[in-house]
Amino acid sequence: MTATGETPASLTHALSTEPRMRYWRPDPALASLISGYHLYALDPPEGERQRDVFQPAWPSLRFTFGGGGWCVRQPGRRWQPVPMRSVFGPSSRVTWSESGAGTTIGIGLRPRGWVRWARSMASDWADRVGDAVGAFVFDTGTLGQKLASLDHDEDVPKLFDSFLSEQAGSDERDAIVSSVEAALLDPELASVASLAQRIGISTRSLERLSLRAFGFTPKLLMRRARFLRSLHEVAQAPVAGRAIAIDPGYTDYSHFVRDAQLFLGMSPQAFLKLDTPLLRQSLALRTSVLGAPAQALAGPAG
Repeated sequence: MTATGETPASLTHALSTEPRMRYWRPDPALASLISGYHLYALDPPEGERQRDVFQPAWPSLRFTFGGGGWCVRQPGRRWQPVPMRSVFGPSSRVTWSESGAGTTIGIGLRPRGWVRWARSMASDWADRVGDAVGAFVFDTGTLGQKLASLDHDEDVPKLFDSFLSEQAGSDERDAIVSSVEAALLDPELASVASLAQRIGISTRSLERLSLRAFGFTPKLLMRRARFLRSLHEVAQAPVAGRAIAIDPGYTDYSHFVRDAQLFLGMSPQAFLKLDTPLLRQSLALRTSVLGAPAQALAGPAG
């Protein structure tokens, strides 16, 4: 299917259709489970479609309103329509996006949130976008209906906080998942063995935990974190200073460029030259509201 192919049925909502982007922090009691809430409202010129890209990230639950025919594609794959209630699984690669007019409202899930609420292993959703029906222990249909009835943006985080607080509960794996999440942000972390040693578990146990809560092997998680740290540093550095802006875990700049082919499907220079207004706006807004330019680079809370 092409990006301009069949359009799935759409939901209606009471919020304004004016183009805008919003981010909100969750209630502090949910901050260990939720990275943030977001709203994207698009209204491209008639006959045109908004094209942009999502960076590699932790999972999200998203609700799409309007008949914009939102479609996504990951490197090497075909375009696919996004369901009205969708799960964007943990991603190791960029996700290309194309849409007409419409509104998307979502919840960014931290690894602990996925373990708490998802019915399957995160690895089952790795680099995958699909229907959210039955994916979580709570009813996404009920949540979508409540969301559709809202008529003010600021009611969105209030609804999510209220709904998810009722589902919060607890999980015996919280502490160890939090430790892994924090360790992944340490640029001094050099190997899977050192990560397992720091956490205090065997490498085999770490592998199983990583697939359940994070979606990928520890090695790929470490590579993704290293790459994203470097990409955002390079994006802010002058051209002459890019080679020294990368993470110390890279042997040289060509090593970073090879990783870019895996995570971006192109060179970092080519990616940074792309016309991606939504991504650029998102990076700035995420940093100011949520404290980090990428969901996967936000420190664990709680």
